[in-house]
Amino acid sequence: MRYSELHQELEGFDEFDTRTRCEFLSFGSQELPVFVNEFWTSKQRAGHPLHEVSYRACFKPQLPKFFIERLTEADDLVYDPFMGRGTTLLEGALLGRKVVGCDINPLSERLIRPRLELPDLEEIEARMGGIDLGSAVEGVPEDLFAFYHPETLRQLVVLREYFQARQASGELDSADWWIRMVATNRLTGHSSGFFSVYTMPPNQAVSVQSQRRINERRNQTPPVRDVKAIILKKTRSLLRGVSDADRKLLKQASHRARYLTQSCVDTPEIADSSIKLVVTSPPFLDIV
Repeated sequence: MRYSELHQELEGFDEFDTRTRCEFLSFGSQELPVFVNEFWTSKQRAGHPLHEVSYRACFKPQLPKFFIERLTEADDLVYDPFMGRGTTLLEGALLGRKVVGCDINPLSERLIRPRLELPDLEEIEARMGGIDLGSAVEGVPEDLFAFYHPETLRQLVVLREYFQARQASGELDSADWWIRMVATNRLTGHSSGFFSVYTMPPNQAVSVQSQRRINERRNQTPPVRDVKAIILKKTRSLLRGVSDADRKLLKQASHRARYLTQSCVDTPEIADSSIKLVVTSPPFLDIV
């Protein structure tokens, strides 16, 4: 679709019984059109289950999907310079596009890469069954008892050491990446589906002192959590409804995907004029 055709579609869009309001923003001598409407509804916001990774301030998958479908074709390259949890990359991959993302936070690649390099549920279950979370471990950080029951934290330290050993030996594979992604995503949150007592998610983590105040205010104590059960429950939830066609598209995209952990100011890894579409949500202005 040409940009002029997109403008015409947006101007005439009334799929949800509301006409588009057209406005203009002036930048010096240039005027940019602004189209105001509800281009997707709250009923549509339940995207693919693979998007259901806890992450604050991320946009819904319908936003990148809306523009990717209209402004790109199969095998075009879609880019997100502030990829966060990877919504644009995952949606682009599910739509048969090539994808590349950049984020200065190493958490981003950890959250998106395993959802493209998708292992089978049976492989994940077998790998989890082979990890002995009951083994002895040293160096449990007691200051984190504000977030976790001592037994829960001990198991998490065992799991961290497992990943470190696999990484050091070069054995870290797609099942490990997946388990680490889910474990990272379950570290802190608001419900019993997380390892912690009630707190903020990983990308809005609070200090130990702040957590102690939260515990006191809520009169709460970190309970024991079943680490393996939480990881497997979230895994099954993320993988529900993943079709063979989805797996084929994700596998194809994963072979060509690029994940850049760096500033997006200078990205020589991306060839000039190779990007067909950029869909992103920049950081909040008080974070930049």
